[in-house]
Amino acid sequence: MSNNQGIMQRPTFSAAISTPGYQKLINNTLKDPNKAQRFIASITSAVAINPVLQECDPKTILSGALLGESLGLSPSPQLGQYYLVPFNNTKKGCKDAQFQLGYKGYVQ
Repeated sequence: MSNNQGIMQRPTFSAAISTPGYQKLINNTLKDPNKAQRFIASITSAVAINPVLQECDPKTILSGALLGESLGLSPSPQLGQYYLVPFNNTKKGCKDAQFQLGYKGYVQ
């Protein structure tokens, strides 16, 4: 008998962001389909290179990324404009991503 019975797997960020609900939210928020596609590609890439960020609740990643997008900043860690930093959320028992403004984003 497996010990994994009753434990739900959290969908990966790339799977979650591909769902119709997330797609509609992003398109309605950004209004421009080209901007929405660029946003999805850049945020998916930023999450893919950070294994700890991949464990975070997709809603918190998207929330932080949309905040960065509203400020006209890039999520690329190489640019240092803003970061999505994983934190343990002891109340929910999972990891959440939090928006952190980088030095270069402040200058921008």
